[in-house]
Amino acid sequence: MARLAVAGLGLGLFAWTIADAGPETLLSLLPRAAALLPLAIALEAARIGLDALSTRAVLAGRGAIPFRALFAAQLAAQGVMGVFPAGRSASEATKAALLSSHVGVPAAVAMGTANQANVLIGSALFSLACLAGAMATTDGIALPIAIGIHFAVLTAAGVGLRVLATHPGIEAFFLRRAPRLGARAGAFHEASRDTPVLAPAPIAWMVAGRAVQTLEYWVLARAVGLDVSAAGALAVQGVNLVAAALGVMVPGQLGTAELVFRQSAEALGTDHATAVAIALLARVPQLTWVGTGLVVLLVWRARRGAGTA
Repeated sequence: MARLAVAGLGLGLFAWTIADAGPETLLSLLPRAAALLPLAIALEAARIGLDALSTRAVLAGRGAIPFRALFAAQLAAQGVMGVFPAGRSASEATKAALLSSHVGVPAAVAMGTANQANVLIGSALFSLACLAGAMATTDGIALPIAIGIHFAVLTAAGVGLRVLATHPGIEAFFLRRAPRLGARAGAFHEASRDTPVLAPAPIAWMVAGRAVQTLEYWVLARAVGLDVSAAGALAVQGVNLVAAALGVMVPGQLGTAELVFRQSAEALGTDHATAVAIALLARVPQLTWVGTGLVVLLVWRARRGAGTA
């Protein structure tokens, strides 16, 4: 029931934002952007590939997994992320399940938790560049403050998640209170401690992915007629990162992303319709790879059920 309520809220926000921006104005902006959409779709594929490389760095030393398997698992996870609340957590759980046959269940679960933390930390670090971009391109303080809060919250969450996954005291607590659960937690913690709390290589790949995503949003901004500089592109990406964090419980951030872009229009130096159009255009590469990922997931499960995966 709660999930339906959250999804309904997202749909309501989406409808209101479109109505507020003006459907006719949006329709006049979107068609001329079509020529740049293939580039945005390709950049989103590159970002997904960098996420897969981050996963490979987390799994270093656990045996070679073919990159095509890693990329396919990342695509499947992308599909899940686009349709579930708390999409990143759901996607990492899916990826862990798909790759568990390669590395074992404890290592796969540890990988998923590490990836979740690395996403948070990598996004937080990149938001510092977005903060600089926002401060350079706007006189207002709302967007810089929002990005600064984003940095602080995601850093604390990412580091905290890694501490919880690796600290011996957590394992000892479960062993005392629930021995069976503690035994499972012990295997998970042992696997988690194979990588440091702050793992430079996986985080670096995540940061690189955010850089590619920034280029994607620069393309989308140009597609709707905004003449954005490098600093402006970072500000646009800052809006995207804040929107993703605020809409984490809404599947695909439907409605919340459009609303945050609408509210950030002045900071981006444009009008409501153009800002919302950027968020709408971002749906095209997003939905392209969400749909592809769901197909990959179905094929993977069908092959596993047939004993050929």
